[in-house]
Amino acid sequence: MNTATTVRPLPLPMPFGPDEGFTQQRFYAGDVLYTEGMPGHHLYVIKDGSVDIYMVREEKRVVVETLGPGQCFGVATQLVQGRRGNNAAARSYCELYLVGYETLERELGETPKFTPGLLRSLVERLAVAHELIATRVNYQPDILVYAQLLNLLGIAEVGRTKNELRSTAAQPVLASPLLTDVFVQARALLGHSDVHIRNSITKLLMLHLIRIDDEKGNGKRVIFSPKDIVVQARRIVADHTDTEKVDYEYVSVDEFAAMVDVDRSLLLKKLAGSEFAEDIFTFRKSEILRLLNDKGRKFFSDRKIKTPDQFTDVEDLAFADQKSLFDAVSRCDLYDLAKLLRTVEDEALRDKLLACLARNKREEVLQDMAELGEVDPMETLQTGKALVAAVREKMLARR
Repeated sequence: MNTATTVRPLPLPMPFGPDEGFTQQRFYAGDVLYTEGMPGHHLYVIKDGSVDIYMVREEKRVVVETLGPGQCFGVATQLVQGRRGNNAAARSYCELYLVGYETLERELGETPKFTPGLLRSLVERLAVAHELIATRVNYQPDILVYAQLLNLLGIAEVGRTKNELRSTAAQPVLASPLLTDVFVQARALLGHSDVHIRNSITKLLMLHLIRIDDEKGNGKRVIFSPKDIVVQARRIVADHTDTEKVDYEYVSVDEFAAMVDVDRSLLLKKLAGSEFAEDIFTFRKSEILRLLNDKGRKFFSDRKIKTPDQFTDVEDLAFADQKSLFDAVSRCDLYDLAKLLRTVEDEALRDKLLACLARNKREEVLQDMAELGEVDPMETLQTGKALVAAVREKMLARR
């Protein structure tokens, strides 16, 4: 779906004080600030975060602007009695100033006479532009649009109607228009830019709907089956989800951390420790398949090797050299070490740490581990941090 591009934020001075007609509020990703047709009583100024301005046309959400810090929105053409002409929703966690229309009217009353008229004229022009974007947007996925365009070019080239095309799995009827002709027709019929056309052709190429052959001296040609390309494209987009509609259902780890005001690393640790319900986190299938295709299964099973300066958790000691570990572990209190090892789930790492102890000390630690009841997680966390810091210091000193 075509949407307006993000507008670069420009600083907007706030001429009002806290007691001069504005308040400050927080919103989280997905929060709807207002909807089309609602009465408007104030405008918004973005202090931090980003906001999508969107319209719903033919049951489709069309984002017409994405605004950032310092930008304002929500100004109605009739300031005091106006109604909203679009919708607004927080794209990320954001903090906004809410400025009452009466305050705005009062401030405008102290400006030259042409200023209020100029503001209303700009608001009206912006409303017209938003409506044009929303009503003229193409609702079909680009993959299907370009498949249909190529289908028409292919039928014209082979000189038959779609019903007359006959092909077998072994010998399909192929069309091969010049790539330059595809660009010309896409510009003329769809009004797309060369960058947009190139990106769309690349998508078709990556989906193996087409191939491009370079005939030396004759230019590049797009090779495809006119009979099959639309059917294949429809199959690909059949399960396509309107991402603009569900976008606000998903938040990144950083946005999640901002919402709950907790460090992202702690959230990831709690996730790894199964402290959250599984339905809180959703994994993107397309991204997993891309990584699987690019990097293979080992990418998901093998841990990323860390250098000593990157050591933060006990699990990172798996990358430590045995001499540094021996020096640090031998200085640990055995009972504290036993409590720490009770919390280490990686059996290989636990054995590596135990191997740093003399036989009698190792047996003492194992016995303490067997007799221990519940351990204080905060106490073991501090013990683990101290051990990691000691190993990190020794390894960095040897560099």
